[in-house]
Parts: sequence; C-alpha cells; structure tokens
Amino acid sequence: MMRAAAKAMLYLYPQAWRDRYGEEVTDLVTSRPARLRTVLDLLAGAADAWLHHRRNPAAKPVRIPLAVVLSITGTALLLLWNPGVRDVASLNGAWGEAAGIGSLAGQLRGIAMSLFVISGVSGILSVVPLLLASHATMKGSSHGQLTRMTARHVVVTALLLAVPIALFGYSFYGMAFTQLGFPVGPLGEAMTGGFIVPIILALLLPLPTIAAAAPSLLPDVRKSGGTLAVAAIFNALAWLPVMVLLALGLQKTSWTFVAAVTAGALVSVWMSALVARNVLRQGRTAMGWLSPG
Repeated sequence: MMRAAAKAMLYLYPQAWRDRYGEEVTDLVTSRPARLRTVLDLLAGAADAWLHHRRNPAAKPVRIPLAVVLSITGTALLLLWNPGVRDVASLNGAWGEAAGIGSLAGQLRGIAMSLFVISGVSGILSVVPLLLASHATMKGSSHGQLTRMTARHVVVTALLLAVPIALFGYSFYGMAFTQLGFPVGPLGEAMTGGFIVPIILALLLPLPTIAAAAPSLLPDVRKSGGTLAVAAIFNALAWLPVMVLLALGLQKTSWTFVAAVTAGALVSVWMSALVARNVLRQGRTAMGWLSPG
C-alpha cells in the first residue's frame, strides 16, 4: 500500500520533471521498501518541484520565501473552509446519506476528529523539548553569548506565538466539539481540524528555524522535525475518513462544496508536509555543516 501511495505521489510532479526523472524515480521506489516517510518526502518534493519549476532551462528558478508560501496556503485554507461550512445543504445532505448506512458514519467521524487532534497535539509537543533546552541554555553560563541569545530568541518568539496558536486551537475545539459560532454539523466537525491544524504547525515553524543557528540545540531541532513529520502524517490520514464520508453522501452535495473540500484537503496535506520537511532539512543541513569533512 505504501509503495502504491509513493508511486501515486509522482503524478503530482510537473510534466517536465516526470519526463526527465519519472522513470528513474519509479524504478527507485519499486526496488526499495516504501514507508510513510517516503510518501511524505515525495509529497513535499512535488511541492518543491512546482515552486522551483523552470519554463526556460537557461533561467534561474524563482525561489519564493517559505514564509510567503505558508502565508498563501494558510489563507487559502481559511478561504476554502468558508464556502464549505456555509453550504448547509451539502453538509447536512452528505451526512444524512452517510449516516443512513449505519454506524460507520459515526465511526469515521470519530476517527477523523481523533486523528486531527493527535496531529495538532503532536505538533505542539514537538517544540516542548526545544523550549526546555532553550530555557536551560539561556540560563546556563557554559554556553557562548551567541548561543544564549539564540536560545532567548526562541523563548521570546514562543511567547509571542502562543496567542495566535491558542486562538486557532480554540477555534478548532469550538467548532469540532462545542458548536461555538457557526454550527457545522457532524461532517463539518469531522473535517474542521484539517483546515486549522496545518496553520498551527506553520506557526510553530519559526521556533526550530531560529534554534537551528545554535549548534547545541540542533539535536532538539531534529527531534522537533521528526515529531512534526508524525503530525503531518496524522493530518494526512485524518482526511481519509473525511473523504469516505464525502463519497458516501456525494449525491446530496453541490459541486462547489466538493471542490472546496477536496482542494482544502490537498492544501492541508501539502502545507503540513512542507512544514515538517523544512524542519527535517534544517536539522540535517546544519548537522552536515558541523560534521568534520
């Protein structure tokens, strides 16, 4: 199943890339064991290939800052979420059709909500060891001034980001569990996390990015990257039961609703994978610079 998923990721790459490297990468995927990390790397690689895609081979690729990319994708998620929750007829119609087949709909809803919660909690927990290490480094006298300043920067940034992260977390909790604000219904509750959790993960990104400048914090940066990768995987898995629910009630939905939810799922998975891949790459690159030779 993982190998089939990995091969499917290759179709997300630009046509020019597939014409040049597709056969070689397909053989590589076929000949080696495929894991969740393989799928995640290929998905993030597709995003990178599109961002750096060159129409003119002689021209240099246009490199868009990651902060801009994440801002655009985060805004896209919020914009896609709005038409989804405003289409009450599609939300209720799809859920009514899915619920009509028995208890499966309720089970799928619970699975999706649980996986999104796990994804968000994993993302937040990914920076806890980094913050503890930064606090200890900031207070320790055995570290250089530059390292202590970097650690202090990490802690201060975490305090500034705590408010927006808490607001997005509260929005997720309110819409998915307590029906605060606009009533989204059971189907909306199932997919709410997919539109909010990736934004929370993106807000956490500055912490390992800043910490990567301090050699003593690099092990914790790599741990953060690994946990963020787990969070991205859970976010992707959570969309599967949502898509099943949508498919079961497809006859009672509008095409605009289906398009908004499908596009939101793709952006959500891409955004979370991009965050995790960036932190993992930062940890590996920095460790490579520090290693002898």
